[in-house]
Amino acid sequence: MTEAEGNPKSAKRDRTSRSRELVELAALFIATGVADLFVSTLAHNRVAPVVLFGLGGLLIVTAGGRWWWTHRAPAGRVVEPQEMRTGMAWRVRATVRDVPGSLAGVTAALAAHRYDIVSLQVLAVPDGVVDEFLVRTPAGTTAADIAVVVELGGGREVRVVPADVHEFVDLPTRVLTIAAATGADPDRLLRAVLGECGIERKPGGGKKPGFDGTSMRLAETGGGQVVVTRPLLPFTPAEFARAKAALDLCHRLAGSLAPVVLASGAEVIIRPAVLADVEAIEAMHARCGAETLARRYGGGEPPPVEPLLRHKATRVLLAETPDGDVIAMATMLRSGRCAQVGLLVEDGWQGKRAGSALLERLVTLARADGSAAVIAIAHETNTPMIRAMRRVGAQVDHVAPDLAYLSLHLHDRAAIAGEGAGRN
Repeated sequence: MTEAEGNPKSAKRDRTSRSRELVELAALFIATGVADLFVSTLAHNRVAPVVLFGLGGLLIVTAGGRWWWTHRAPAGRVVEPQEMRTGMAWRVRATVRDVPGSLAGVTAALAAHRYDIVSLQVLAVPDGVVDEFLVRTPAGTTAADIAVVVELGGGREVRVVPADVHEFVDLPTRVLTIAAATGADPDRLLRAVLGECGIERKPGGGKKPGFDGTSMRLAETGGGQVVVTRPLLPFTPAEFARAKAALDLCHRLAGSLAPVVLASGAEVIIRPAVLADVEAIEAMHARCGAETLARRYGGGEPPPVEPLLRHKATRVLLAETPDGDVIAMATMLRSGRCAQVGLLVEDGWQGKRAGSALLERLVTLARADGSAAVIAIAHETNTPMIRAMRRVGAQVDHVAPDLAYLSLHLHDRAAIAGEGAGRN
């Protein structure tokens, strides 16, 4: 018994293979005949060069038309005004089919255009999955360019918005560091898990907790409600669950803030400032002497407290006694890759290392944000500020006869923010 008789499937494959070879041979003969006929016709025709030039031009036009078609903004996708902004860091979100190979198609398209994927999240939605990428792109790339590439890779409902370089820090690390450094700052934790968004608190009695497109409603202890909005990126069920968990963490930490024992032996509680602290902060300013205020604010008037607490790019930490009296305040203004800090300590608490404890927390927050450096500008007579910055490792450079520029370079975190370049 032959192998073909013992294996009918093998015999069938052999017959199919021979038939395919005969068809391919026939196609080769036909193509050779057509080419010979074409050349013979042109050889006896004076317009042959014109025909060849015409065919070459037609091919060029066809190639140009194909390039335009593949790089156009597809109909049905609205290009937001900020999509024409250029930059190096982008947050890309696209819905893909929940089948093997869908994600590979999108990542291959991004890699082909030298877009470096720094991090990836997969968010489940009812009709598939949403992939969110943080990417670095070559200079001059626009959001519209990225959206077209993702759509060519198989993505749909593509959203591209500029990303903050601080978002390149690993998400779990960023959230845990913020929680440990600030104790309980719900707005900061919500922005860590959801990205840049608007946060507003409203009294109870509104819609039940949930999310609808670009708006999310979360229950707050005491009967209030937190309304989170993100105009350009709709929320997903996974993000809603993360936001709820972040608020629950804040509520638990708020009731378990342990006092910090300073080097002087005194105890204080370090926590983020909230709007309810406006009167306490103003009372602390009133207890500070004129010289202390002049060192902190350069001889000018202290800024209004409430706008300072509402400023999105500014972080404010307080040190208060176990009795609830605010005795020191530290601020950190994030600007690009740097974070500028300021410090004010009540007269009676100066020299007890309360300012140093606050600065250490701010440095930890700056690392969590991915900042490259922490800086401070102080008058040369502001020795408490200069001494506190030196304790956390800052170097001092005099930029003017009466001003000191203090800087602490966070090389380890800057490396994390920049790692992965050229991985694709």
